[in-house]
Amino acid sequence: MDRCRLKNIIILILVLLNGFLLFSLAQRRAAERDAFLRTVEELVALFEEDGMTLDGGAISRDAPPEGVTLVRESALEERAAAFLLGEFPTVSDQGGGIFHYTGPGGEALFRSSGGFEASGTLAEENVEDVCREFCREFSYEDTDVSLDEEGDGVFSAVGVFNSLPVFNCSVTFTVENYVLTSVSGTLLPQDGVPALGEQPLSAAGALLAFQRMRRENAAVASTVTETQLCYELQNTGAAMSLVPAWRVVTDTEDYYVNSLSGAVTAGGARTGEPTV
Repeated sequence: MDRCRLKNIIILILVLLNGFLLFSLAQRRAAERDAFLRTVEELVALFEEDGMTLDGGAISRDAPPEGVTLVRESALEERAAAFLLGEFPTVSDQGGGIFHYTGPGGEALFRSSGGFEASGTLAEENVEDVCREFCREFSYEDTDVSLDEEGDGVFSAVGVFNSLPVFNCSVTFTVENYVLTSVSGTLLPQDGVPALGEQPLSAAGALLAFQRMRRENAAVASTVTETQLCYELQNTGAAMSLVPAWRVVTDTEDYYVNSLSGAVTAGGARTGEPTV
């Protein structure tokens, strides 16, 4: 058999093999799509039986991320202290995982749990811009900073990890007479290692967990309009971890479903955005 003919046979075999793989992939995706659509129909009907409206488009097909075990970052804390207190703050170890920083702007405490608080005269000019810059620099969502006529205001922003919001992780800014007097919250490390565990719940599974909670607790909600992936911060003293979770958006308040345990937590009354 000459080389040209052999080459043509090999090419034909490869084409047929690729065609078979593409056909198998298309079949699998079609089966997954059909199964998802059946799940949507069943969930919509289930919610309807309980007198609740579930928008079929609210059921996300996104896959939850892995959990993350976070690692404390001293350098990150030093940068946050310098941002708030001024360059080159002095630091002392208070024991128990607590570090105390002092600088021209005031003082701050950072704990191994991620919690921190800073107070003093942290900013006297362009306070709104300072708050927004802190959020950008240290991984929080943008916050709506608006002062009243006396230059007072309290603002909060939600922590972010790998582009996903983190439930129960936030920072709060307090402004008095156009002066930023305190900042407190949780400083979220951006380094961590995957925490392998059980298979997390899909959006459909999270909705079932939510519906069970609603039945048991007679929670007041009549419509589910959206499900969104997020993380839930878990803190056990010196150890921090992020667990994949689902935010269930209803017409009354938002609920957060731990995708590993199925536990449901109310996020507060809705005012446009979730309260965390």
